[in-house]
This record gives sequence, structure tokens and C-alpha cells, in this order.
Amino acid sequence: MTLRDIDGPAELRAGLALLTATHQMLDGSLTGPQYARLVDETTTEHWADTPQDAVRAVAYLGVRIASLFATATDTDIDVVLGFLGCELASLPDS
Repeated sequence: MTLRDIDGPAELRAGLALLTATHQMLDGSLTGPQYARLVDETTTEHWADTPQDAVRAVAYLGVRIASLFATATDTDIDVVLGFLGCELASLPDS
């Protein structure tokens, strides 16, 4: 993969969806099978050459970073993820 192969906005949206889903799975609002299906579909669509276990690990680390940021700023992780979503929504599609 080269930088020309990257669809930045689409991959950012997919990444944020995985961060949100990982957070929901960890807090119990998304079941393991629902989470697995979402990871499988997103990985197949955006990162077909990447092992799904690697995608899960990166999503977990992303949620940990968001949690640490939330703690450091005395806010909730949902606020951090919401902020990322708002910033992402302001980006052009291409």
C-alpha cells in the first residue's frame, strides 16, 4: 500500500466507527458477536490485507488513548469520541 492507495476520509470514518464500537463492547452495550461482525466487515472493506486481530488490537489501543485523554481533561470518553466525530464530520470527503 502506498499513500496514493489511502482513502483518508473513508479510513478515518471506519477507524472512528471501530473506536466507538470497541468502547461500546467494553462497556457492555455491544455484544461480542456484534462487535466481531462489525470488525470483520470494516476490516474486509478498508483493510483487507490486515489481520483482524491486529485491527482489534489497534482499536483497543485507540480507546485506551481516548480514555487517557478523557481522564487527563476530566471528561468522559463519550465526549472525546464525540469530539473526534465532529472533527471528522467537518473534513471534506476527498
